[in-house]
Parts: sequence; structure tokens; C-alpha cells
Amino acid sequence: MSRVYAVGGSRRKPVALDSQQQQRGMHQRRGAELIMSGVGARKAAARMAESRLRSTMSAVAKSTYSKATFQTPAHLADEAAGMLVAVGAIGCSVAGMAKPRARVARTVTLEAYFNRITPTTLSDIRKMLAAAGMLAANSRSEGVRRIVDPGWSTMWMKRFGPFRVGRRFLIAPPWHRAIERSRVTIMIEPAQAFGTGHHPTTAGALRAIESTMAARRPRAVLDVGTGSGVLAIAMALMGARNIVAIDIDPVALENAATNALLSKVEKSIRFTSIPVTSIRRRFDLITANILSHTLIELAPHLKRILAPSGRLILGGFLADEADDVLRQYRPTLRCLSRKTHRGWTTIVMTPAAKR
Repeated sequence: MSRVYAVGGSRRKPVALDSQQQQRGMHQRRGAELIMSGVGARKAAARMAESRLRSTMSAVAKSTYSKATFQTPAHLADEAAGMLVAVGAIGCSVAGMAKPRARVARTVTLEAYFNRITPTTLSDIRKMLAAAGMLAANSRSEGVRRIVDPGWSTMWMKRFGPFRVGRRFLIAPPWHRAIERSRVTIMIEPAQAFGTGHHPTTAGALRAIESTMAARRPRAVLDVGTGSGVLAIAMALMGARNIVAIDIDPVALENAATNALLSKVEKSIRFTSIPVTSIRRRFDLITANILSHTLIELAPHLKRILAPSGRLILGGFLADEADDVLRQYRPTLRCLSRKTHRGWTTIVMTPAAKR
């Protein structure tokens, strides 16, 4: 199984939502508006998601790409993929990616796809990665291969089946509906928004949500950088009813709203692009699974809007960045939990007792 980090091409729009979602600002749609509600809307959303998968795969089947491979430390694969995309790769994947709970090798093969790339450019890219410490010690150059694309840019979607996270969650795409009595099902249509649950940062945040909400049910919840909406949906499925989920990317917000509809929790979540700096109310539970530098920048604001006995779940950063992040939130907040999985850390914090 491979993880695709980025894929070129047009941005896909999710299906139209019910009237309540449209009142929340999610009213721009491809083509004419379609207003539905309840089971009919969810069935239509699932059908259209599957239809988009088939049509996208058909459209890219005859494309050709240049493929280059790099051996990189497993915990740096995401960062290396980001650098490759930044210098022109239209997509990256980890070859033979393990399942979420599987033991991960220290070194992985990162495959990068380009429309075209010269040997000179490839050499420059390898030097850049090496200088950044993102090539494994035994990394070797295998040159460039020109390949005919059999649908690689979307093939991962066909293999995206149901999988478990923690003790309570089951994540599934709309074309693989699955039910387990002991778990709640989060329906996710994989799109350009981050958060299918495969990445250790998302899985770590979901486990933190599970343990936090098992002890107490929050009255007001905020999800910062909601991406696919997976964390907000998880909290709604565990009983939260007053959830605000924010993101600066309108495509992510649309994907998140579709996923909430598919998961039957659209009435519990309000998706918005309002910046954190503009929020004045306080929240009993805040999740922020984003990059470390963003968490550092947002620290004053997240501390300000966390309720006196609230919980703050932070994720999205490497283990060696955790101390830098914690430093920005202490001593106002104290750490309740700090767990690292596959090189990525998740932290749960609460306001420190006043002396």
C-alpha cells in the first residue's frame, strides 16, 4: 500500500449538502446547486464520491511520467515528499507503506513522479535532500524511469479500505461501508484535505480524543486546521454537539462538510474559515493537529480561548520538535499526556492550577 502525498490536476469538488450546511457558507458547488437532506443526501454523496473516483482514474490512465526513487528515514518521509513537491514533483508515495499499527522500517523508499526531469535536475535534488539530512546513509541513485501511468495518482483510493484506530474508531471511505458494533464509523472521502487517519499524527490525535472524551464530555469544541474533518467528526460521534471546525483552505472545508454528511453528524459541526485570532468564546476541548511552527504562532490565542478546566490536544510535529512546542504553552498550561508514535508526538494539556 502506498501513500500519495500530492497529485497534480484539477481540484475535485464534493457533493452538494443539505440546506443547513448551505446556510453555513458551503454553498458554492460545481454546476447547479442540489439541495437534499437526510439519507438521500448521504446516498448521493457516496455515489458521487465513487463516480469521481472512476472518472478520475479513466482520465489519467494514458498519462506518462518520469519516476525517481529516494531512500529516506521513515520519520522524515513526509518532509522529503514536501520538498520534492516544492521543486516540481506532481506526486510522491511511500512504496509498500505499512498499515497504521504495523511496525515501520527505519528506511523507506520514496517514489517521486515528474512530468519530465533531467539527470542534472535529479542530481541537484538529491544534493538538496542530502544537505537537509533527508537521505538515508545507504541511499543510492537509480536514475530516472519513464513510465506509462496505469492510474497511479488515484490507485491508492481503490486500496483505501476500512481500518481501525484506537479502541473506538473505524475509518472507511464511502465505497467501502463497514460496521463494527463496538466501534463508531468515520466516513472519509480521501481528497486533497489532510487527514484519512493513516498518518501517525491523525491517529495519535484520534487516540487522544478517545481517552479525553471517555473521561469527560465537552460542551464546546474547537478543531483548528480541520482538514478532512476527521477529528471533528470523531468528536461528534463520541457525543459532542457544539463543534466549530476551522480551516483556511476552502477546498478542505468543502471536503470536511461532505465527510460530516457521510458520517451523519453534519448538524453537530459548524465549518468555517474564521481565524483563531478572531475567536472570543472559550472551549472545553480544542484540537490542533497542524505544523509545529503554526502551533507556536497560535499559542497565545489557543491558551486564551481554552476554558479553565479544558483540554488542549496538540499534534502534527516530530518528537524532536515537542519541547519547542511545549515551551510556548508552559507554564500557563501543564502537560497531562505526551505520546510518540512512529516519530510523531501528540500532547494533551490543561490550564495549570493558579497559586
